[in-house]
Amino acid sequence: MKRKGYKVGRGQSKEGNFWLLSGSSLENWEKGIQDGIWGVRDKKILRKYWDQISKGDILIFYVAKPIGGVIGFGRAETKFKQDKPLWPDEIRINELIYPFRFEFKTEYCLPKGTWYERKISIRDLRIGFWAGLNPLRDKNAIKALSTRIRESWGVELFAPIGVKEKKPVYQPNLHDKIKNMLYEIGKIERYISEKEYPLDSERLDVAWRKVDRGVPSRAFEVQIGGDIYHALAKLKHAFDLWNSELFIIIRDEDKPKVEELLSGTFHEIKDKINIVDIEKVQKLYELQLKDKNLKAEIGLI
Repeated sequence: MKRKGYKVGRGQSKEGNFWLLSGSSLENWEKGIQDGIWGVRDKKILRKYWDQISKGDILIFYVAKPIGGVIGFGRAETKFKQDKPLWPDEIRINELIYPFRFEFKTEYCLPKGTWYERKISIRDLRIGFWAGLNPLRDKNAIKALSTRIRESWGVELFAPIGVKEKKPVYQPNLHDKIKNMLYEIGKIERYISEKEYPLDSERLDVAWRKVDRGVPSRAFEVQIGGDIYHALAKLKHAFDLWNSELFIIIRDEDKPKVEELLSGTFHEIKDKINIVDIEKVQKLYELQLKDKNLKAEIGLI
């Protein structure tokens, strides 16, 4: 459906509509989050909702029994209809159950092992979750859910009605300083070093390429007090696209959080990523700079 320009109204944020995805099969949820795909049955009301979804709409992940709560959220991407089984329950009977599908981008999701303990209950908010795809229209419920997400998980839902989006806690000066160091180290190492390298609709903090027309052989994200989940998601995408070597630069105190996510949601890149403390980057930069200056002083470069 072609979407006209719209005003913010009931059940909308300035960035799109709100939807609640609901399902009780844990294995289907794992598959859906892993592949970034959701699907619904061929029923009149669900086809109607599916047709109304637009790219950028906000999706709330609700796992019914045995979890009984919200475990993450994301954004809708491309819609499509498919005639091949995808989810485990479809594959077991070799029959299509959820033909109306759409891709989504996960913005935040709890590691699977913590779903029950850290889920957010919404039963008191009177939000409908009887079907696989449910419109979320009550602005008070959206506001309450946003508050619970912020207080429980320390992340922000996407600026619901009447709620200004809170900027993530970070230290821009230190972040930029480390990013500039990585950029300079890349140049010293004779890479084509670039900051804010395009990655579809995102940007990597720093990327190193070996040749002008090549893809990044090394991808870096500097994460100092911000959204670690989002940084790992970008690095995983870089690996999927280019098979890049991955580096996440963090403070030592954030290492347990990174390891937790790599053991769960991002297990596919667990053995592909280098976790680097910011102090090591600073030390390497100082050594590389001294080496470069000394070589220049004696005429080697």
